[in-house]
Amino acid sequence: MEINKVRYKLIFADGTEKLLELHLRVDNLVTVAWLPATPPDWAALDNHKCSHCPLSSAKHAYCPAALNLSKLVDECNDMDVLDTVKLVVKTADRAVVVSATVQKALGSFIGLLMASSDCPQSAFFRPLARFHLPLATEAETIYRAITSYAMAQFVRRQEGKDGEVSLDGLFEIYADLEIVNTALSKRLKTAGKDGAVAKSLMEWDVFSGMFPMRVEEVMNKMRPLFSAYLEK
Repeated sequence: MEINKVRYKLIFADGTEKLLELHLRVDNLVTVAWLPATPPDWAALDNHKCSHCPLSSAKHAYCPAALNLSKLVDECNDMDVLDTVKLVVKTADRAVVVSATVQKALGSFIGLLMASSDCPQSAFFRPLARFHLPLATEAETIYRAITSYAMAQFVRRQEGKDGEVSLDGLFEIYADLEIVNTALSKRLKTAGKDGAVAKSLMEWDVFSGMFPMRVEEVMNKMRPLFSAYLEK
């Protein structure tokens, strides 16, 4: 089994460090040796279960997304999200060194955890996780989401399925993700775990809700870059 390692190292002003290392299967981007041996009660599937969740507690006792977040909650929830850290991210492809707040650093790592969980609503983001871009800007995230979705429609057509030419399906994916983020936030709050991870997750919740509006603005700004395709 081939493994892709992603390492996030947060270096604080006083010299202390926090290392988060994620092992992902190359073939399907699912986490390896990351889930807790004893899942927390707040991660139970029926605890603030998403309204659109297709999973049954008879087969899935715990929410897959919550399980992937639980270790991060245990290790990082007491951090101050406003602290600035030197963030060093290493993947198989590159190393990235940036200055960021704890909230931005954890938010970027949460994106990986969500995509690599077995949550059926966040599995659509695995292509993005494969080409992970730490601390991506809003425009970068939107561009990557659209191009990934366009490739997904191409793959569907290759498999003999219908492929969309609009972004309606992508908007639905982000709307579904917003429901997941909201449910996770409720789980953490009721469990008294509304610290750094919950606050970092909040950014994803806001972004998911505003995604359709932000897409139009970003696409309008980028449209002139595609002029060569319109002239051919």
